[in-house]
Amino acid sequence: MIELNRIYNEDCLEGMKRIPDGSVDLVLTDPPYNIGKAKWDKIPNYIEWCGKWLIECQRVLKDNGSFYWWHNDMVQIAQLMEWIRANTRFVFNSFIVWDKGDFRALAWKNPSEDNNLRSWFNTCEYCLFYTFQDETGLEQILPACFEPYLDYMTSEKNALGMNIKSVNELTGYASIASHWFWQEPQRRQPQPRFIAEQDYRKLQSTGRWKKPYESLRREYEDLRYTHNLDTNHNNVWRSQERNNGKQHPTQKPVDLMERIVKTSSKEGGIILDPFMGSGTTAIACINTNRNYIGFELDKHYCDIANERIQKALAEKAVSE
Repeated sequence: MIELNRIYNEDCLEGMKRIPDGSVDLVLTDPPYNIGKAKWDKIPNYIEWCGKWLIECQRVLKDNGSFYWWHNDMVQIAQLMEWIRANTRFVFNSFIVWDKGDFRALAWKNPSEDNNLRSWFNTCEYCLFYTFQDETGLEQILPACFEPYLDYMTSEKNALGMNIKSVNELTGYASIASHWFWQEPQRRQPQPRFIAEQDYRKLQSTGRWKKPYESLRREYEDLRYTHNLDTNHNNVWRSQERNNGKQHPTQKPVDLMERIVKTSSKEGGIILDPFMGSGTTAIACINTNRNYIGFELDKHYCDIANERIQKALAEKAVSE
């Protein structure tokens, strides 16, 4: 079995086999980009190799979980997005741009005649966000969080001998039509909405629908993927950190990783990072009261990650 709050110094393709199906709340990872940063960043048959760990991520992630992965090579991003579309259940949600600004130490602040790059100098990296549920209206599918809710609503309606027209008349068509899911598959709306409390009380006046409203809504929320909005909810990000003290060539700022962890998981949740590197995902989890599982093949970086974790735990203990 797998232990929580531990980084395993092993190949993630082997280690993830020990993680139970559907047990992880969030997968957040920064895999090799295959752009030649180091020996570990030169991978033959790269897309095929990525497919192997992507399938494992799909297996271990909960139905209401979220999946984020970083990259910076647009050609390979396009290939991976198409592979994911064709071979997994993941539904694309958002494309996040990290504007690295001063974090990018090699940015050309003073271009000269010697700079002959025939392109725009890239100071961005990208993070792609996927779930198993679509709530954008782009996919004509039923999100998993609605299935038990709609089964309950429909069974109560049928037990009372009501048809959809009589339900609409009881609650008011304008309010009920947006969230009632027609039984005939060909007439199903793509994106139902959760019923308003005042409309649910009208249904309860018939003597059916006895489940408390808050209980029904809590069941739905427990199955819906976590997405905690903040006051600056856009897809172009800047970090407050600067490019100093980096212990890994592709190390990400802690504040950006914390932002993802807080937005797409709850306290006490389990976060998986198959490519832990110097441990930033683990630090983000410690700082936000989440559990983590990590894998890192390079022992040097695994040791660095564990040193950073011990320091973060000590600092947290002092602050508490």
